[in-house]
Amino acid sequence: MGQAKKRKGLKKLYNLHAWVGFQLSIIMFVILATGTIATLSNEIDWLIFEELRASEKPLNASPMYTPGEWVALYSALQDAYPNGQILDLYSMGEDYLTYRATLKDTALGNEFVNIDQWTHKITGNVGYLTVQRFFRDFHRYLFMPALPGIIIVCAFAFVLLISLYTGIKTTKNWRTALWRLRLNQGSRIAVSDAHKLSGLWGMWFTLLISVTGIWYLYEFSYQLFDASIEPNGPIIERTNSENNKFNMTLEEFREIVNIAHGVHKDWEITAIYLPATTEQPIEINGVKNNPLLRDRAYRVYLDPTNNTILEVLSPDLIGINANINEYIDPLHFGSFGSIWSKAIWFLFGLMLTAMSVTGVLMTWKRTKSRALTKPQISTLPILVFSGVVFIFWIQRFA
Repeated sequence: MGQAKKRKGLKKLYNLHAWVGFQLSIIMFVILATGTIATLSNEIDWLIFEELRASEKPLNASPMYTPGEWVALYSALQDAYPNGQILDLYSMGEDYLTYRATLKDTALGNEFVNIDQWTHKITGNVGYLTVQRFFRDFHRYLFMPALPGIIIVCAFAFVLLISLYTGIKTTKNWRTALWRLRLNQGSRIAVSDAHKLSGLWGMWFTLLISVTGIWYLYEFSYQLFDASIEPNGPIIERTNSENNKFNMTLEEFREIVNIAHGVHKDWEITAIYLPATTEQPIEINGVKNNPLLRDRAYRVYLDPTNNTILEVLSPDLIGINANINEYIDPLHFGSFGSIWSKAIWFLFGLMLTAMSVTGVLMTWKRTKSRALTKPQISTLPILVFSGVVFIFWIQRFA
């Protein structure tokens, strides 16, 4: 009686696993495929846009990018765009990718300027619409407004978690399935073995993507109530301010970089955000020796009128929620170990995406269904709506 009840329970879990994987397969495939490509989207841009290719890092270069190098970049930008207002200057995360600046300049065709961090030469302009931007936005919210886009995408993290649990519970002889791929016993057996093989080896990855996806939903829930997990920067209150355009001289820039460099011990600056007006603070971001943290985990805010420090933030000062939040992006996209970790995430992302396909094939072969089911048809309006809003999304870059 106990065995019969157990078999019945496993049958229900198997049916749930098959139903979730088959009926929600279209949206799931889109989310998994775009997320997989997004892991290497900067590298794809590197292949497409010559302007993003930095020269080879000098052998005698410091392990950390020094304040003097930042000053040299700022000086080069000032020389190239004497009438431009530099709004930010930041690393794109890898030594082989150039640094990037955003400028306001009436003569500039677009606001992104790429600059080689090793030679301090302007490499050119690359527009906003890149492979990285396309797949980041497609994966994050399907080109829709954040509400409902982010909620739809993050909801599939729960679907993925259900698939993982039901798949583990219903996989028989998992020690054998871990190493078995029979290619000579028909397509049904081959597809089934490939599905189980990928699922078992990728369990850790599926769990990681599910948990971080659920965290993104938790993070977004704060925004629904006009709150934020991230700490807000300081507010500057001035009287009789004319709110004039703010421009910083080279010597002033040198001073703020040197001040910020001395705030956190052994940290490396990765981004400098300059205010458009004196109503806003200067924000300088950076990292220390923990690659799992986002490159903005350490921050310094300064007053643009006198360069006094307004606020200092670090992981141990921002609270548990904000601290955890700094780990989520590197873990979700595998960006913590340069090209090597990204390549591993890309490989397991391909496996997870392929599982979505093999799962559909297994169910199709079992049911012999050739037409879309009602649940599949009911999810199509999401992609139709995504396609419609994509037209408005892409108009922003025209």
